[in-house]
Amino acid sequence: MSARVLLLDYGDAVCAIVGCDLLGIHPWMTAEVRRRAKEKIGIAEDGVVLAALHNHAGPVGLRSGMFSRLDEALAEATVAKVVAAVEMAWASRKSVVIKTGETVVDTVAMNRRDPEWLSDNVLRVVLFDGEDAPVATLLNFACHATVMHGGNLMLSGEFPAAACRIVEAATGAGVVYVNGACGDVNPMWVRQDFASVDRAGQAIGGAAVRLISDLRAAGEGIRAHNIRWDEFPQRAVNGRVVEPRLRVVRREIELPLRGFEADEEYAARIEGARAEAEKHPAASKARRAAMATLQRYEGERWAGVWARRSGEGRSRSVEVQAMSLGEGLGLVALPGEFFAETGEMIREEARIEQLLIACYANDYIGYVVPEHAFEEGGYESGVTFFAGEAEAIIRKSAAEMLLEVSRDGD
Repeated sequence: MSARVLLLDYGDAVCAIVGCDLLGIHPWMTAEVRRRAKEKIGIAEDGVVLAALHNHAGPVGLRSGMFSRLDEALAEATVAKVVAAVEMAWASRKSVVIKTGETVVDTVAMNRRDPEWLSDNVLRVVLFDGEDAPVATLLNFACHATVMHGGNLMLSGEFPAAACRIVEAATGAGVVYVNGACGDVNPMWVRQDFASVDRAGQAIGGAAVRLISDLRAAGEGIRAHNIRWDEFPQRAVNGRVVEPRLRVVRREIELPLRGFEADEEYAARIEGARAEAEKHPAASKARRAAMATLQRYEGERWAGVWARRSGEGRSRSVEVQAMSLGEGLGLVALPGEFFAETGEMIREEARIEQLLIACYANDYIGYVVPEHAFEEGGYESGVTFFAGEAEAIIRKSAAEMLLEVSRDGD
């Protein structure tokens, strides 16, 4: 289990992007890492992103209080190690050239609500290239880190950690992985075992290594000796050199919470949906519709119990963080689970050439789903604590913040 740190120091701004092999991040941990990093190296609190891989084989007790009690001893030990890693990154700063590119990896992820629906199969890579060798790499891919099923009791960074190890071995430099908008995206596997974890890691890590080989030549291109003409024709590579521009903005946004029915009402709905599902043959359209309804009501029943226990009010304040890393290169940090379509719409609205989306960042608020997902049913629209309009609020705020940090002349 690792915490990997990418620390950027440019002009009068310093930012740290921390990728953790954790299921989720409790906001106390984020606040403490920010506070201690500011005390020790002077980094502004706005400039720290703490993102989880959301590997279900990560330790419990570190997510938001909405879902589990904070394990104070484990949280303190984790924060201390993360801050130590930030200090190490600060002490080992090197001059780099930022290069970025992307490639498609379409054998790892599938939309888990409908295989015909969107999954973001683009692997986004940012290389921080030194004069003689890579210094660091940032990877961004959107897929639940859940190849292993619930029967696995071993701690694991899952396939993102396997991908990082492959890239680290090939480049000799550190790698930070941030998980994207994958609330409705699951991994594909042969079997739910560590061999399939490695297969997915190899697919992503291998694609990243190939892209990095191109990025190392970005800005110069590649050429060959045409001996018949005695010329050296050049070809471009996949990727580009990025003019650095480090800016960050962080805001608290109020999201409306949803209402829930009484437990006995859900019990009746669940019984009715289950009976309806049993009427129809497997894989039929009618049975699938009934199963989607059943999953929604089972999820709502669970979420309603948690909502009543927590005593939450009508809304909750959540954090969104936006960064400009360079010309046409941005990152947005979102605090929970968002569908692939939400990520795609943020990209369209923000109009940034390459946008990395880091979900499970700085907090864990569970699912925030598009409004139409409630009618479609399913697990995600059942267990969300947020009203249907919450997704549009987050999306609009994220796009506005990204436009703000990427605006020329500021």
